[in-house]
Amino acid sequence: MNANLQHASIWFRLTWAIAPLLAIAAGCGVFIHGLYRDTPYFAVQAVAQDFISLTVVLPTVAISAFLARRGSHRAELVWLGALAYLVYSYVIDAFVVRFNSMFLVYVALLGCSLYGLIGGLATASLVSVKASFTERTPVRTVSTFLAVLAVLFYALWLRETVPALLSGAVPPSVQQNGTATNAVHVLDMAWMLPAFLITAITLWRKQAFGYILAGAALSFVMLLALAVLSMVVFFIHAGFPVVVPQVLVFAVVFALSFGLLVSYLRALQPPPA
Repeated sequence: MNANLQHASIWFRLTWAIAPLLAIAAGCGVFIHGLYRDTPYFAVQAVAQDFISLTVVLPTVAISAFLARRGSHRAELVWLGALAYLVYSYVIDAFVVRFNSMFLVYVALLGCSLYGLIGGLATASLVSVKASFTERTPVRTVSTFLAVLAVLFYALWLRETVPALLSGAVPPSVQQNGTATNAVHVLDMAWMLPAFLITAITLWRKQAFGYILAGAALSFVMLLALAVLSMVVFFIHAGFPVVVPQVLVFAVVFALSFGLLVSYLRALQPPPA
């Protein structure tokens, strides 16, 4: 085991705390009726996201950590993306979801995922990962996709936020959710969309850190888009209206992110035994 992998394995071990915590938090969200004390619209979103966390994110983060600890760069990138998804999700649960019996579990998940993500990025084998990519790596395509995604969602969120600021009104999404603000807009505009732009620029320039960030970003986008599509299904089942153009946008984002992630990881050659 090389020095970088030894240092990283400390952070991979955090997954063994994350996995049972995630099973408890998401499992209770799915199976305990009335856990969420939020507005019905917001509660449906929370349960839909718990469903994806339980059925997709939990096995993804557990399996990818196991394989990454054994030296798989592909698994390491997926693991980082899954951790970013968990940080994103549990910032919302810890700060926005109305206080419920899972509060300390949300806090623990946020802490473990955050430190795992920071530690994983800090100890990532930058030179080794970049050297493992082949000439077939879709660098330009992935960079363009992430940059377009950032611009698109800035435009979508500002289209709602700016008119509300100018008129002194409360944005419609905040009214629907019954929350103090729209945490998704905050996280996207302050954290994820700038991260996509940084990733797009560094990958376009073929900088080592860009290769790490791109794999993690594609994994994150795929999981988040899948969670949103899950919400659509739960909304329809609960009788809430859905905005068809936005559904189509997220369906396209999921398909593109999944396809690009597969192509990107295929261009990453396993390290020599």
